[in-house]
Amino acid sequence: MNNLFYSIYKNKMPLAFRFRPKKLEDYIGQNEILSENKILFKLIKKKNIVNSIFYGPPGTGKTSLAEVISNEVNGYFENLNATTATVKDIKNIVENAEKKLKIEGKQTILFLDEIHRFNKLQQDSLLPSTEKGTIVLIGATTENPYYTLNNSLLSRCLVFEFNKLKNKDIKQIIRNVEQKITNNNIQKIDDEIIDYISKLSNGDARQAINYLQLIIDLDLELDIKEIKEILGKNRISYDKKEDKYNIISAYIKSIRGSDPDSSIYWLAKMLVGGEDPKYIARRLMILAAEDIGLANPDALVIANAALNAAKEIGMPEIRIILSEATIYLAISTKSNSSYEAINNAIKDVESGINYEVPKHLLNIPDSGYKYPHSFEGNFVNQKYVGNKVFYYKAGNNKNENMIMKKLKKMWEWDNE
Repeated sequence: MNNLFYSIYKNKMPLAFRFRPKKLEDYIGQNEILSENKILFKLIKKKNIVNSIFYGPPGTGKTSLAEVISNEVNGYFENLNATTATVKDIKNIVENAEKKLKIEGKQTILFLDEIHRFNKLQQDSLLPSTEKGTIVLIGATTENPYYTLNNSLLSRCLVFEFNKLKNKDIKQIIRNVEQKITNNNIQKIDDEIIDYISKLSNGDARQAINYLQLIIDLDLELDIKEIKEILGKNRISYDKKEDKYNIISAYIKSIRGSDPDSSIYWLAKMLVGGEDPKYIARRLMILAAEDIGLANPDALVIANAALNAAKEIGMPEIRIILSEATIYLAISTKSNSSYEAINNAIKDVESGINYEVPKHLLNIPDSGYKYPHSFEGNFVNQKYVGNKVFYYKAGNNKNENMIMKKLKKMWEWDNE
């Protein structure tokens, strides 16, 4: 295959594909799972790979490590992508793997990229062969496998989580690729440009190498200002499907934790990533009731105003309204007394506590009901449930302290 046409074809391959590491020693990053004392490193070195799931963001080295394993382990290697693979493809690989195992005693490693794209039936087709050891499965996914993969398949695999690469790792990868490019006309890339690319790629090695290839293909003089104009502003990574719930979680927890600056950062990341402002505003509504509640009832009003605005106003103006609501909720006094009250009441109802409606509250004439507005202060002491229950436990804040003081005086009871 090493003819002229293949050489031309190889030179046209993307740099990120052409210069993937071949040996474990050449692999950069993911020290959390690949340092010498870690199980995955030891398994590779002993050429004894087990069924595994590689889980992490794009461009963090999942496919590259699979290729390293294919070179390190004494066996056969098959590569499929779940976006195009079928159950028939799996069946053919398993049949060939059985023959090779019986005749040569060598296992077949099946690398299945985007494994989360397989439906339940397709995932189940992997179970018998992984159970018997006919194949060793390495599945790669950008989505949380504990949500997207069958428990029966997960029980047969070790899950290894890949993190976004650090800037120093990205820089080293870029320099390594740069050194492997044989075109002597390419000048050494300035450190400032390498630093810019590493930050712009946001932990994604594939994207960093693609930026490098763009610079080389355009045959630029490698001026940092020109590079920034071409590559654009630093684009924050935000995948609505993959990052959404982690970032909204950080956003809500930052507001709950009374940190307005962190809250605004996470808001900005969602907005730049194209998140629907109405989704953000709805979450603010929930937070205002759950985490602020009666400590500051105006919080719910502010959140509701933000939601109404989000229905009428789009980007970029809605960012200002969401920013105001976010900061207001973050700096507001907090209380989850309303949240706890309804949760405890529901728990009692579900556990079987069943009070009858008192006779004087029934919707019948002359029941004995006392109309509060007929009494001084619009209040009269009467029973509203079979046994007095205390679901509302006021938070220790100015507003709720006043509420509790009023309740104690009206009902002549102590709720401490």
